[in-house]
Amino acid sequence: MTQDKDYTIIGIEGDQIDIMVEGMSVIGRITLRDRRNISVEIISPFSGISEQSGCIPLLGLQVHNFLGKAGDERAASLLCALYRFCRFVDEHKERLLEALHNYKYKVAYAKHFSPEARELAQRRTTTLENLLAIRKELKEGRIDNIQYQRRIRPLNKDMKLLTEEIDIDMDAIFDECFNHFWKTPAWELSRETVLAYLEEIIKTK
Repeated sequence: MTQDKDYTIIGIEGDQIDIMVEGMSVIGRITLRDRRNISVEIISPFSGISEQSGCIPLLGLQVHNFLGKAGDERAASLLCALYRFCRFVDEHKERLLEALHNYKYKVAYAKHFSPEARELAQRRTTTLENLLAIRKELKEGRIDNIQYQRRIRPLNKDMKLLTEEIDIDMDAIFDECFNHFWKTPAWELSRETVLAYLEEIIKTK
């Protein structure tokens, strides 16, 4: 999260925070606040999106935490970034949704259709066929239960490993699909926050 000073803190009372951004009154709610973490949800003039600050390392708590003035400033910065992003989405909605569509396509390709994904699927199929073949031998009495357990043990271990999804660099795919929005408010929030908000826009269209 980039530190943003283009705001004025009007007031913080309980969980509610009010700031002024470029002449606009922006209201939010602090949904989480402890020494190491702080999270803010925007209420007005937009809603349906929140962001959490990065966690302060334990050693850093000796000189810095989110319970005092530093937390107020971070909450205001988060709220300002949320407001600027929501406004940016209103102005560039179609291009952002096009980038989201491209992102989802690339993620699906990496998970299911890339050479790595196809190889993994083939290995799963082969392992499953071997398991079924051994089970058939047991049912037909060609092997006893001890032989059966000995032969399926490594295959079960392989199958467990093969059922795990391939490791995909989601951040790299996001950067590739949203690179036109670098140095814009879309780059000030976490990838998960940006994607979740855009997904909600699609549902309400």
